[in-house]
Amino acid sequence: MDKSYMTVKEFCERLQVSTSTVYRMIKAGQIPAVKFGRYWKIPWSVFDTIR
Repeated sequence: MDKSYMTVKEFCERLQVSTSTVYRMIKAGQIPAVKFGRYWKIPWSVFDTIR
């Protein structure tokens, strides 16, 4: 698997937020994400800019 993306679960664990918050932010366009099949993946670069 390409390590340039993290799962929503990994993103939530690192930022200490709930999955529903992250999915809401993805839907609102606040977090850029890519859908692979039925799973959303978030680029690592997004996490680097948030920190």
